[in-house]
Amino acid sequence: MAENFKNILVFDASSSNIFFGGECGGKTVFMAENFEKSKLSRYLPEEFGKIVGNLDFTDLPRVIIGNGPGAFTGIKTGTAFFLAYIYSLGVKTVETVSSFSFISALFEPCAEDVRIVLIPFNKGEYFAAVLDKNNKILRGDIFIKPPYDNISTFFAGFSGKKADIVAPTECGSEIIPELERIFSVKEKRFDGFSFKRGRFDAIPDTKTVDITAEPYIVNHVIMPANLNSNGNFYVEVKLQEAKMGQDSFSREEILAKLAQLKEEHSKLNELSGELSSKKVFTPADEAELNLVRKKKLRAKDMIAYFEHLLKTKE
Repeated sequence: MAENFKNILVFDASSSNIFFGGECGGKTVFMAENFEKSKLSRYLPEEFGKIVGNLDFTDLPRVIIGNGPGAFTGIKTGTAFFLAYIYSLGVKTVETVSSFSFISALFEPCAEDVRIVLIPFNKGEYFAAVLDKNNKILRGDIFIKPPYDNISTFFAGFSGKKADIVAPTECGSEIIPELERIFSVKEKRFDGFSFKRGRFDAIPDTKTVDITAEPYIVNHVIMPANLNSNGNFYVEVKLQEAKMGQDSFSREEILAKLAQLKEEHSKLNELSGELSSKKVFTPADEAELNLVRKKKLRAKDMIAYFEHLLKTKE
């Protein structure tokens, strides 16, 4: 597929570093900028504009987007902005790929048996994957949370393997000693990112998405913690309801829906707190907590949607 494109653009927002790179009209660009998530939508367009201002898009690019796992807010905000930009160029299809493979491709090829990619989440929590030398995931969507007592079970079959560790931001002071007990770690790299076209031309396991049919790329975010892999994210119901149109809801129906959603969000928040405070945290608890978090985000977005809808009725 790659040979059909003269140009290429790549983008990932799974961590506090936003990565953008590409080759267009013979010019290569690359950005690795750290943004506070709450200010991402404010500052990303300005910084992005500085990078792309002189690029030639006469030939539409191949576009590859990292689809997580990672910080939900960053992926949603950053990717939504990037999609709007490439759509303005006339791009109608993109390729999604695991952010583990994407991040690995930002570094020189692995010289060891395997590569461990860490993506920081909350404090002391990480998404992790084991990749081969071609950036193909051997074991992925691992969610690791303190106290790391069962960490070795996630990497069964890899004990003693020579490995390097890479991450999109400096991290790992808590978890790396644990990984060093399992792997023979030769190198750890948290910077030195670069865009090399050949690494992305050969990146494995991409999925092509028609963004005119599926305008919200977060519909393809990788679910963390070994949840099911159908990729459905919380905006799906939002889209279905939005398609009904503003006039389809009366003011009374909107108020009733808001009350229902706020009650749902409150219960999910309470359940999230109970799960997070457990002293013994099983894989089943881990999966349930991440599902609850996803539902909370979905409810929050729906609340914002119906509150906006209510204003149009006033």
